[in-house]
Amino acid sequence: RIKRSMDNKRRRHPFGVVCVVVLLILVVAVCQTITASIATSTDNNASKPHIVFMLADDLGWNNIGWRNKEISSPYIDGLCADGLLLNRHYTYKYCSPTRSSALSGRLPIHVNQNNNNNDIQAASGVDLRMTLLPKKLKQAGYRTHMTGKWHLGARSTANLPINRGFDSHFGFLKGGEDHYNQHSNDGGISVVDLWRDHQPAFGENGTYSTYIYAREAVNIIKEHPSSQPLFLYLPWHVTHTPLEAPSQYIHPVPEDPKGVRSKMNAMVHMLDLGVQNVTEALKAQGMWNNTLLIFSADNGGWLKDLGGNNFPLRGGKTSDWEGGVRANAFINGGVLPDNLRGSSTDNYIHVADWYATFCALAGVNASDPQDGVPDIDGVNVWPALVNSQLPSPRTEIPLAFCTNASQCDEVIPSGEITDAALISGDYKIITGFQGGQGIFQGPLYPNGTTDPTDPGCPKGCLFNIISDPTEHHDLREELPSVFNEMMSKLQQIGATVYQTNFTGGHNNCMARHDAYVKYRGFLGPECQ
Repeated sequence: RIKRSMDNKRRRHPFGVVCVVVLLILVVAVCQTITASIATSTDNNASKPHIVFMLADDLGWNNIGWRNKEISSPYIDGLCADGLLLNRHYTYKYCSPTRSSALSGRLPIHVNQNNNNNDIQAASGVDLRMTLLPKKLKQAGYRTHMTGKWHLGARSTANLPINRGFDSHFGFLKGGEDHYNQHSNDGGISVVDLWRDHQPAFGENGTYSTYIYAREAVNIIKEHPSSQPLFLYLPWHVTHTPLEAPSQYIHPVPEDPKGVRSKMNAMVHMLDLGVQNVTEALKAQGMWNNTLLIFSADNGGWLKDLGGNNFPLRGGKTSDWEGGVRANAFINGGVLPDNLRGSSTDNYIHVADWYATFCALAGVNASDPQDGVPDIDGVNVWPALVNSQLPSPRTEIPLAFCTNASQCDEVIPSGEITDAALISGDYKIITGFQGGQGIFQGPLYPNGTTDPTDPGCPKGCLFNIISDPTEHHDLREELPSVFNEMMSKLQQIGATVYQTNFTGGHNNCMARHDAYVKYRGFLGPECQ
């Protein structure tokens, strides 16, 4: 019996060998498929550029070294000189709407036109139903990081950067704070506004803002895996008020009795050092040759004793004059074609366009149809930038249309024409008082003189901003048909205004003092 049993086992053995061989072949085939898939994924990722998007806060048109020799910004000047200068790059007239526009792909008139989220409990900023840029780029395999100023709303934890597509976030939540100690105000209570990912950045405040955000960006770059594309969003706090900078960089300048320009100049120099540290880190890590760097101001400089200078442009921050919305901007990085280096373009670009442009470069669909909110307005400007034979896809720029619903940081008196502006082709129409900001500055401004108050355009003004970029010559009476056509377009655009006030059901807000206790003296989301 034992012999027959052994014979039976021998008879079954060849079949078992066949099964093992087949199984091994299948395993090898699967492994090869997985390896090929990983290799393909790696190759696809390698073809996608690293994207570094920097915003300088309240940087005036003439507050930069390449325009103003009183200012020392040699590194930024060099990047601009070796890059592509964007002569017609437009933003909103102040902080939060520009950032809301850039990260949502919507024009400010279709997402947010106020700074109300300086109140942490406010619902303004970017609607929670809108897909933000970092979340789109993650679909394309990007690692996404942010350090610096948020200002897109932090009412609830759902509004935080870490929950809106960023893999990491270190920075402050509101619109401004002390540069040194990161102190801000929450309903009359002094708090520290500094956040890391899901919680307050305990023990990390107390250093000048440019230093801490540059250091964070450099660490992100050093730790970034080479197999993945990087999206780094770096909205600097400088040169926003308060006017503060390390004393060794503050140097007296002529016609500056209040020391405003000397402090602003020092803050620009701090910005320059931060940009240098981050750019050199990209080079040291071997990432620069596959990097697309976009540098832009978030709006024009803030006038009077707040340090901004937009010479020779008219007006400044909080107005739709060119000095408030035409931003210093350029492109650099190894992705920029060599034939574009040292050149400039007059193509119209709105900050909302970077959403669609970055998505196109990453190979992901930019469209974002969501119930109850407008889809994106941004267009892919990259093909027309790299090929001057192609027409620019951006021919009109609705800059603003303020209503009492959108608030725009102001109340519109009944019966008055709202503050609004539209660029279409060579022409620009601008309406309203515009905060009295439509003044002309000199090259050395502010200089202690008293600023006049401009009456604005209560009946509307028309300018050819190509032949008259400083908006000196109102064409309303000379070109009534053009004015009427532009006014009609502006009113049609005004009918489409959408203002984010969506809470997502997070309506149970704690008392300010309770939030202070919960976050141990730091600022954080207050609604659940």
